[in-house]
Amino acid sequence: MIISSPQEAQIQIRFFEDIYKPKIEKLPLLRDVDIDHGRRVLNTEAECDKYIALYGGHHFHKLYAAFPSTNFHYTEGKSVEIIDWGCGQALASCVLIDYLIEKRISPKIESITLIEPSSIALWRGYSFVRQILQPAFSNNSRIQTVNKCIDNLNCSDFVSSYKNIKIHLFSNILDVEDFDLNKLYQLIINSFSGFNRIICTSPYNNKRNYRIDSFYQLFNEHTIVKNSFYSDEAISQEIFYNNTGKFKLSRIQRYERQFLIKI
Repeated sequence: MIISSPQEAQIQIRFFEDIYKPKIEKLPLLRDVDIDHGRRVLNTEAECDKYIALYGGHHFHKLYAAFPSTNFHYTEGKSVEIIDWGCGQALASCVLIDYLIEKRISPKIESITLIEPSSIALWRGYSFVRQILQPAFSNNSRIQTVNKCIDNLNCSDFVSSYKNIKIHLFSNILDVEDFDLNKLYQLIINSFSGFNRIICTSPYNNKRNYRIDSFYQLFNEHTIVKNSFYSDEAISQEIFYNNTGKFKLSRIQRYERQFLIKI
């Protein structure tokens, strides 16, 4: 007989089974035209559900493929801040927490900062993160919501400690051409002292991949970049197909950069 550890026994909420699937199983046939292929600010619950159904699986698999390159075991027992930029419904934060649960890595998550211009998506993201934090992680994790476009952010929107490890998540956002990368770079430099791990994932798009490269180069030219990783290798995973209402193995294109900086 296999006896679960106390930590395993506490694990109840997982992203794929408890957040992703329930949102897609009863949806009608969907088209992504009215959400501009996932790039438009969402205004309704229906649009939020549609986004999760059409793109939630892609987020999940691209991030799960990216996270091993960070080797999160170094965060075990350490204080961590998660900053989720252009978070939408906080799928990236939820998938990161899910990954830590699966790998039995237990950092002390001091705070999760969710940044998003859509108030309805932000509220749903807050609810999803609160759901997946329990009971595997502490009740004391602070979730901060910032209801702004990235260009409108300033240093006063963030509370950060030099002592904490910062994990910045950019999932399907840097390829959106609606904000100034140099301004974002300056904001990070001025707001987050100490160790910062920056994880950037995106769909592969020849016309917009340059933005991830440009963002990386801003840090590479002005700060010491370590542990950098790059990939444009597609992955094959099961995602939900709206036209059939079933999961099917699919080739998911991606573009990814990760790096560590000390500010």
